Amino acid sequence: MVLDERLASVVEAARSKKAARIRLLDVSRVASFADTFAFMSGSSDRQNRAIAEAIFDVLKKHGERPISQEGDIVGEWILMDYGDLIIHVMDENKRHYYKLEELWKEGVELELPADIAVQL
Repeated sequence: MVLDERLASVVEAARSKKAARIRLLDVSRVASFADTFAFMSGSSDRQNRAIAEAIFDVLKKHGERPISQEGDIVGEWILMDYGDLIIHVMDENKRHYYKLEELWKEGVELELPADIAVQL
């Protein structure tokens, strides 16, 4: 499955800031409030903020702003709510502790290409 331009640009923005373990789950059949969850990790609060900022900037270029965004100040877990797309930028400790991906394991994992050629 090929990612649409929007999701591809989110992945590329996260990769540009060295996000680790990027996963996209299509939850449209199991959640009523979102279609896609994005999970990714940074190695520090500073890196998490940089990842979130890169995603914010690329989606802003597409005319989108989050409905809400939380966690920027502490940076351990940044949640970006774009309505149909929910983005979690987490440090590995929080990601391991909360295991959100396991809660949504009925979702369909979207395959990430090795390299995405999208203009940011």
